[in-house]
Amino acid sequence: MASGFNGQSFAFNGYLPVKNDERAKKLRQLESRAWNEDQTQLFIEAPYRNAKMLETIIRVCKKNTMLCIACGITCQDEFIQTQTVEAWKNFDAERIQKIPAIFLLFKQQ
Repeated sequence: MASGFNGQSFAFNGYLPVKNDERAKKLRQLESRAWNEDQTQLFIEAPYRNAKMLETIIRVCKKNTMLCIACGITCQDEFIQTQTVEAWKNFDAERIQKIPAIFLLFKQQ
């Protein structure tokens, strides 16, 4: 709910493929579902690959797709931020590296 995305219709997709081309294809599929089905798409990544995941999302997804990254949930240094994929380009991805995180995609409202 902290993301501001649809909490009534969502899909947890677990880990996405590790290989770059397969991961890009899966991200495009999830983004399409978010836009076409009005469904929040959630997925996770191994903490040491968080920065790489963010880089891939920025490269593959539409600039106006919404992305929420939630790291260290329930910890003292909890981080939850929602903005467009375009806006994430200015984010220092090292801030989320090696921290358990959940990634959420949704259409722009």
